[in-house]
Amino acid sequence: MRAMNAPSEDPQEVYQTCINSITDGNLRTRLHVLTNAIGVAAIDYHQRALAKQLYTIPPNNCSNEETALGAVTKKELKSVYSTHMVGRAKPARAIYDSLLSRAPLGRCPFCGMGHASTLDHYLPKTKYPQLSVVPVNLVPSCKDCNTGKSTSVSSTAGGQSLHPYYDHQSLVDEQWLYAEVVHTVPVTIRFFVQAPIHWDDISKLRVQSHFRDFKLAARYSVEASNQIACLRDILSRYRELLGVEGVRQHLMIEAQASYQQHSNSWQTAMFQALASSGWYCDSGFQ
Repeated sequence: MRAMNAPSEDPQEVYQTCINSITDGNLRTRLHVLTNAIGVAAIDYHQRALAKQLYTIPPNNCSNEETALGAVTKKELKSVYSTHMVGRAKPARAIYDSLLSRAPLGRCPFCGMGHASTLDHYLPKTKYPQLSVVPVNLVPSCKDCNTGKSTSVSSTAGGQSLHPYYDHQSLVDEQWLYAEVVHTVPVTIRFFVQAPIHWDDISKLRVQSHFRDFKLAARYSVEASNQIACLRDILSRYRELLGVEGVRQHLMIEAQASYQQHSNSWQTAMFQALASSGWYCDSGFQ
């Protein structure tokens, strides 16, 4: 995961920008009445996110046609985002584009590899329509992370995936993503989670949940296979010139360089695994 600064946009102003483009006077009036409630929901979200307790916000399980808040249906609340924030001709689209543009180097912060091309609702709008346009609930995302993540919500602290705006420090800086070489032809890499032993139990569960929810094991393995195919020729040259130890040293340098950039990138885990595999350095890359 990649850490990001939380958006500073005022949730009520964002909400007002969205609903001001609604031409239906009755709907606009009913939505306007909810402005303060949206602000309260945003404050509550922020406070619980700081406490790592977003899982305690109760979901709204009513149907799309039922009233979700005030005199507004769930469908109408969700449409504030899907029609009046995402819509390219709408004034609030500028806010959408601004939030999206903050992805680190244009990459998805959830997986660290995909191109951030959309906004993901950390708490899904299908269950939390009052948070549909709250900026701190909108995270730049790649399509794989956005569409592949389940709309189910966690009911436990340990079941929460990592939040790019709120989960910094050890959950990002300390390594928990690792890999091992599988002796196949061609070679494959198996990724897994191994959280630092000194972490609390909830943090250990959360990185596992993040790894599972975004299906990172399979996705990283595919990326690693492509990268390894590109390594074959250069590693052959290193072996010809410097022997097996030359291959190992090159892989260690790559691992160290990747670690300095991101301790939990798939590249870091992959190069560490390759460098520590005597089988791979001797003949597995051929």
